[in-house]
Amino acid sequence: MKKCTLMLNNPDGITRHTEPVIARLFFKEQPIDPSKLKLVNEQGKVIPHQLFDIVYDDTTDTLISACSIAFIVTNLEQLVENYTLYLDEKTPVDNANGIKQLVPTLNDGVKRLDTGHYILELCRGTADGTSYGKWGIRYFSAKAEGRNLIKDCSNAIGGFYGPFFTPANGLINPPEHTIVECETEVEGPIYCRYRFNGKIPNGLDPALHDKSFSIVWEFFYQSPWFRRTYHVDDFETSVDGMPVINKITVGDEYESGKNNVVFSRFASYGGTFYRQGDLYANILADEVNRILSQPLDQLPPNARLYRESIGDNINAVSWDFFWRLFCVKEGILSDEEIKSHVKTILRKAHHVVHNSARNKEVLFAKDVDVNSVPEQTIFPLAANKTAEINPESGYAMVWYTSNIVGRYQIVQRKDSGWVNWGTNGENEYPELPTGSTIYTAYGQFDDWQKQADSMEKNIDVKQGLIEDE
Repeated sequence: MKKCTLMLNNPDGITRHTEPVIARLFFKEQPIDPSKLKLVNEQGKVIPHQLFDIVYDDTTDTLISACSIAFIVTNLEQLVENYTLYLDEKTPVDNANGIKQLVPTLNDGVKRLDTGHYILELCRGTADGTSYGKWGIRYFSAKAEGRNLIKDCSNAIGGFYGPFFTPANGLINPPEHTIVECETEVEGPIYCRYRFNGKIPNGLDPALHDKSFSIVWEFFYQSPWFRRTYHVDDFETSVDGMPVINKITVGDEYESGKNNVVFSRFASYGGTFYRQGDLYANILADEVNRILSQPLDQLPPNARLYRESIGDNINAVSWDFFWRLFCVKEGILSDEEIKSHVKTILRKAHHVVHNSARNKEVLFAKDVDVNSVPEQTIFPLAANKTAEINPESGYAMVWYTSNIVGRYQIVQRKDSGWVNWGTNGENEYPELPTGSTIYTAYGQFDDWQKQADSMEKNIDVKQGLIEDE
């Protein structure tokens, strides 16, 4: 019987629980039959696995010369553990249990998955300009908790925003004004991979015209992890009066209804350095209120509908409403009016953020009660491991980004029930380099920082020589 060793190297000896492992394997010198593989750990337990991205040998259409393998490590504590991959097993391995494909429940739902840990639904969007039509994950529930973190499916995880979707460019955001095509790349019991392809509408900034994007989503059986990678056509523009080259704002947004929040604390790894309050939001809200201050019967029809949708308290509605007045697709203001108003807003906002005492007013806390600060908003400084936490339930959402994010925008607003994790600084300046991968995990973790360490330092796999038993 032929076999080869897979050496699992565990950085820092981190305790690994229900963690996905993906490795690339090569059999060019001795092509193998993929139906005859069996993976066994040091304790002799058969580990279910999945092969994908297979390359068949040139001389046959049944034997393979390379493939990727995915499996789940359920308990690993030592620095190194050797798994054995048997290459000519006569008894097929039962991989029946795994990720289940469910029937989508939303009109634009394309994939609804039961991963064992989550029930979630990927949506392609409707481009109707509302939070109910965003693309991304619009239903998200940990099975053990049984609670959809996006009430009424009226928001989404995974959208990206700046610099394309800002008042300066006359657009709201891509989840509300684009539709993506969802391409299935890998779909199996252990691992699923999907690609969202979309084209960004042209706005007021010619430097951002004719740009496309793709987002690769990856999900794993029984694991709290999922991850996505953002690819956007190269661009160069300016935001907040400063140059931006290939950096974007990604926003994960949650809804729980008024007088409630999904998360009530924010933390960066090792402690949070942050500025508090969103002065830009105040300036933007003031300009919105000033524009709409004339009597209701004197407003154009679209402006009247917009004002009625906001009500008397702009802070009690989603951030999207702050933008909507300046969106070319809403037709409330002309292009030139949008440019004029935004120029005034940005000039004021840039001054109060960069030319005032705020620039030096950096606070520090282990974790921050965001709802208690002005505008229920903080801007944490450079980090790549962060968490939003619900102390009452013990659940936390943990993020690891493959690149450092210079500033974040975190909102936990009880007035509206809206929670946001965004990779942007003040005045909508985007901070996440394109091409970045974001790992995310949701659950009741003994120590969220250890979960973040695991996502940062994946188990590394080395393939040994093929030899006889």
